[in-house]
Amino acid sequence: MAAGVKKIFFLLAAPCIALLAVWLLGEMSVRTIARYRPIYNIEMVKYAKELKMADPEGVNSHVHRPNAAARLMGVDIFLNSLGHRDKELAPKTAHVRRILVLGSSVTMGWGVPQEKVFTALVEKRIGDEKPFGGSPVIQFANAGIGNYDTLAQLNLFKRQYRQIRPDAVILHYFISDAEPRRKGSNSRVLRHSYMAAYFYDRARLAFMKTDKRDLVRYYSDLYRGQDSAWSRTRGYVAEMSAITSKDRVPFIVMIVPDIHNLRPDTPYAGIYATIEAGFGEMGIKTLNTFPDFQSRFGRNEKDLWIQSDDPHPNARGHALMAEALYRFLVAENPLSLPRRRTR
Repeated sequence: MAAGVKKIFFLLAAPCIALLAVWLLGEMSVRTIARYRPIYNIEMVKYAKELKMADPEGVNSHVHRPNAAARLMGVDIFLNSLGHRDKELAPKTAHVRRILVLGSSVTMGWGVPQEKVFTALVEKRIGDEKPFGGSPVIQFANAGIGNYDTLAQLNLFKRQYRQIRPDAVILHYFISDAEPRRKGSNSRVLRHSYMAAYFYDRARLAFMKTDKRDLVRYYSDLYRGQDSAWSRTRGYVAEMSAITSKDRVPFIVMIVPDIHNLRPDTPYAGIYATIEAGFGEMGIKTLNTFPDFQSRFGRNEKDLWIQSDDPHPNARGHALMAEALYRFLVAENPLSLPRRRTR
């Protein structure tokens, strides 16, 4: 090889080799850090790879992989044969009452040990305190799946309703559930490179960052009916309610707030009231947990977060949801169970 050609080759190759070395060093660094401290968006990539799969029926963008397991955010997650983060459902007998809970990652208990997820807490408390006597046994089926909106929850409900045979259905509703979920990226680079996933998420957030007042305005417009998404969402909920009504199965909406802003002067309070009123006008029983969250953590929202880069409710948040749901079930008694006799 002529000296001039060699020189050009090395001039071109040197930057590529340097970039490759920097990339490998960065990849090793991010993976090492992620091994000792969970990084939220990287854990979400792992969640997509290990617990999600394309919907075999092509209706939803994804479903949970049956009988899969993974360790995410430092917590073990096991899915049963229905793709629920729950134990396998025991056979349905005359002494079992089953409550199906639909929702997204908050419902599933992202970052929270299974025994501290709100559905598990309520199930155990009912079993321990027996507010309805020793029989029947109350059994929850937690069907929460990350990145699901209300339409995806409706599709899952129609697929599993007859199989689960619930005696009550609870829709765990989050403020963003009226927004259609954008289909996530299926990039091979993002799925296999921790460094690429880390910096892609940071860049996306930087470009998509909006003023908080604009976000409040966006949700206010959404729930005032200026956006047809809220109307469509109520239609999806009405469809679920109509199916359960035919079987005389109670249908309940449990509203869970975004825990970024729970301050006494939060502008979100009116939005949650609008959501509650909207479902109430449809004749649907609604449990709005926003007042409970606000009164307990109104100036200490970060005490509820899994970690600084992950504002999913932690075990404290799930304990609060469990307390609210337990009170509701005992007071409203949607299953029409005989109450425990007191002397």
